[in-house]
This record gives sequence, structure tokens and C-alpha cells, in this order.
Amino acid sequence: MFTWYLLMELLGVVVAFFLWVVTICGYFLQSRISQRLHAFVQFVWASSLLFGARLFFNATIVFPSFAPFRSGPLLIAAQHSSFFDALIPTVLLGKGGGNVVPRHVLKNDLLLSPSLDLYGNRLPNVFVTRGAKNSGLEVSGVHSVTTNLGSDGCIIFPEGTFHTPEKFERAIKKIKAVDPSRAQRVKHLKHLLPIKPGGVLAMVSAAPKADLVLIGHHGFKPFGSFKEIMLNIPFKEPIEIYVKRIPPPTFPKEASTCLKFLDNEWLTIDNWLQSKIENHDDPS
Repeated sequence: MFTWYLLMELLGVVVAFFLWVVTICGYFLQSRISQRLHAFVQFVWASSLLFGARLFFNATIVFPSFAPFRSGPLLIAAQHSSFFDALIPTVLLGKGGGNVVPRHVLKNDLLLSPSLDLYGNRLPNVFVTRGAKNSGLEVSGVHSVTTNLGSDGCIIFPEGTFHTPEKFERAIKKIKAVDPSRAQRVKHLKHLLPIKPGGVLAMVSAAPKADLVLIGHHGFKPFGSFKEIMLNIPFKEPIEIYVKRIPPPTFPKEASTCLKFLDNEWLTIDNWLQSKIENHDDPS
């Protein structure tokens, strides 16, 4: 799998050079056709990495209907619990077959990947620093990348990091210090971290006419570390994906009520995950 990943990185860099030449040494990199070409390559790259997981780890992915991803504008908030699940929104948009170019809110660490560095900076993405002291600057960047969304989709992973019991307790303690009522609401989460509100609320504010798409998944957690991957090969449990598309009239735009709405939807995904775990533990 590691060799496969290195091969995809190499091909990604080679194709990026070819696209740079085709766009007249980068002169037309920001054109719409260039963005669509780069988005397509990004989709193929992400799909190839998932193919590697299926081939080398025996992972089975049960994809949902791609209909919710065929047209934009979209604001996509996705669960994040492993190395591989960050690929899912890009793959779903690509398989949707529409003209939706993905914009991402990603952590700076991912710039260590040559392909993500090249394509990430050629497409209208924003890279944020986890735990940044100037969070207002990070939120401003998210708002900016979502403004003038057109028919595109903006993707964010609102948990900010992988779920662990320790991270969950720290998150609840932090929320309780500033918003006790919200802490009471989200303390019932069992498998997800509470949403970090700054980024996702900035997206809603910047694109109030965009549909909201929520993505959850069950089965990716063993991909959360190299140790867990090695302990779980070959993977026997299928990966299932939860998708819900919500039109703009359905969810409120005012910050506090919107956050409450999002928390309740996040709890719905958490309950879905719990039901999947219970069914897996009790096949009868």
C-alpha cells in the first residue's frame, strides 16, 4: 500500500507538470476549464488510493446514491476518523458526474504531500493550522474560500481531528466553559467529536443559498493509525457511508440556532453509527 501511495504521488506530480504546460506555463491555471481538469485528476488520485485500500487491505466500500452530489452549490461537512476517509467527499463529488469543483478546508500538515500541495494550491482551497492562536484569521479564510461558490462545493471536516475519549473529554470541557447548554446537548455523542463551529458557520454565512450535505461513515476507524491498520488486515467489516442533503430553507442561518441544528444532525449521525456497531456486534 505504501508503494502504491508513492506511485500515485509520482503520477500526480507528473500530471501536474503536464497540466502546467497545457495551461501555457500556468498562465491559465485559474481558468474554469483548468479547475475542472485539476478537480478530475484529484478525483482519480483519491479514487486510486481507495482502490489501493480495497486491493491491499481487502476493504469493501458500500457507496450510497451519488444523486446528492450531481449539482451545486454544496456545503459539505464530513466525519473524520482516519487517514482514508478524507478522500470520500472528493470521490463522491467525482462519481456524482456533475460539474461541481471541490474546494477544501484542510490542515496545513497535508502540504507535506507533493500532490496535495500542487493541486491544493491550484484549486480554491484554504489550508488552516490546527490549534492556531489567531482563529479569527482561519475563519476568515474559510469564509473567503466559500464566497462566490457558484456551482461548486466546499468541504470541511468540522471535528478537526480524529475521535478519541481523551479528545472528546477535552472538547466537552472547553465547550462547557463558554456554552454550558451546548455542552449538555453534545455530551451524548459516543463516536464523534463535537463540531468546531467557526469554520462551518463561516461557510453557511458565506453561501446562504447552498445546500448542506452531511457525510458520516462506519468502518473507517481501523484506518486511524498504522498500528490499527496492521492489526486489522485483512479488513472484514464493510465500510458504509451516510449521506444527507439538506436544502437551505430547511436549516437556520442565524449562528446560534444554526449551530443547534448542526449539533442535532451530528447526533443523528452518531446514533446511526451506534446502530451499525450494535448490528455488527449482534448479527442475529
